[in-house]
Amino acid sequence: MKKTSNTPSPVRSRDPERTKGEILTAALSEFAAHGYDGAKVQKIAERAGCNPRLIYHYYENKECLYLAVLRHIYAEIRAREDELQLEALPPDKAIERLSEITFDFFQNNTAFLSITRSENLLGGRFIAQMPEIEKMSTPFLDKISNILKRGHDEGVFRSGIDALQLYVSIVALSAHHINASHTLSATFGQDLSTEDWCKARKQHVVEMVKSAVARDESCI
Repeated sequence: MKKTSNTPSPVRSRDPERTKGEILTAALSEFAAHGYDGAKVQKIAERAGCNPRLIYHYYENKECLYLAVLRHIYAEIRAREDELQLEALPPDKAIERLSEITFDFFQNNTAFLSITRSENLLGGRFIAQMPEIEKMSTPFLDKISNILKRGHDEGVFRSGIDALQLYVSIVALSAHHINASHTLSATFGQDLSTEDWCKARKQHVVEMVKSAVARDESCI
């Protein structure tokens, strides 16, 4: 006769923070794939391996969960930018590094682009309810302004560069080929998603941004 063990099976301890993180990760994938209106709480629960009631326990409703996802993705990109310590670099190197990390972030975080694209289709309805996103973004814009001022004072940048205009341009240069990859690839008969093309694109973007801020030597 086969002996049975009286030792109880190990019970997985409850970890609310881990569970909330798993739900948030699952929600990020679901909202990125289907947008706010198309995302289903049941599907998020399946992705997270939990009961839908647990989602409502932690996040109250679908809207609160979506707001948590927005807060998370913006906090992540701001944290990545803070890690660069741009203020410690020479101005030209700081702008070059900002361009590189922005390009890499979008290249490796297409879910961010999907969710923000969906939020734009909603007219920014949800992000407008979140003043904390503006609060976490304003200091970063101030850092860019300081870098541009330092660069101008040191004679390496031209004058009159607006920090927000510059950052929006870097974002556009870094993200448009991803947002429009299918249509651009079909239009020009070239796959814009290949590793070689994206590598060349990154170099092009960095060089374009550097040229845009550089002092015009012909005016000296």
